[in-house]
Amino acid sequence: MWLAAVEKTFVWFLLYSFVGWVWETGLNIVMKRRFVDRGILNGPICPIYGFGAALAIFVLHDEHSLIAVFLSSGVLACTLEYITSWGIEKLFHMRLWDYSNKPFNINGRVYLNGFLFFAAGCTVVKEWVQPAVMRMLDRLDPLWLNIVSITLFVILMADVAVTLAGLISMNGKLGRAEEYIKSVKKEQIAKMDVHITAADERIEQIEQHAEGVASRVKESVYEHVGVHVDGARERMRDGELAEKLHGTFNWQQRRLLDAYPEMKPEHGRSVIGEIRAQLAKYGRKHNA
Repeated sequence: MWLAAVEKTFVWFLLYSFVGWVWETGLNIVMKRRFVDRGILNGPICPIYGFGAALAIFVLHDEHSLIAVFLSSGVLACTLEYITSWGIEKLFHMRLWDYSNKPFNINGRVYLNGFLFFAAGCTVVKEWVQPAVMRMLDRLDPLWLNIVSITLFVILMADVAVTLAGLISMNGKLGRAEEYIKSVKKEQIAKMDVHITAADERIEQIEQHAEGVASRVKESVYEHVGVHVDGARERMRDGELAEKLHGTFNWQQRRLLDAYPEMKPEHGRSVIGEIRAQLAKYGRKHNA
């Protein structure tokens, strides 16, 4: 009996996690006009939604006042989101979301709109959706329930392992990407300096032999150097840099960089915008 209860709990936990993923991803499709997988895991689930629903269902099991359920659900969900944000930052040295620019936020980890949304969602789930879900699960054949829950659990654990490995290595990769971008820029600047120095020397020679036309030639040479400098900067941002950065991060890490535009890593923060731009450029080039 207890095993069946655990299996049912696991299945509806995944169900609400999937609904959360659909909501997050669908919202981003509407706002950004393109598909953005908002899940931390690789599968189509956002576990924080499943845990939020579980908190409301278990902690508020005997509470049926809608106002009490609404307010309590909001507090529970925001507490969960705050702890999750803090835990990710401490474990993986990065913040995946930041609400600092939102009104009524607490340390950028939670804010008022999130409280209201989770409060409403958990209230609907606890009072109306969960009873219907349990009736559906109660009608499932125990053998099929066992097979489905075990299969999904194995898949979930594999996904968690892959995700953890990716998150653990991501901060170091961001640091290496930052060093690489800075080294490329220094190299290009050094090359520009060489060309500018050569141009200055040529101008001095011209001034010695044709002082009357030197100013016009000087202007022409600097214009040529300016074109060269601009071209060098553009080439720096094309091809080689994009290829290097694409190869630095695996598929999951590239997806997270795209899914969480407000990500604040410990390393690579100063160039994370450049990294995203180069990865997007690589994607456009190879998907064209």
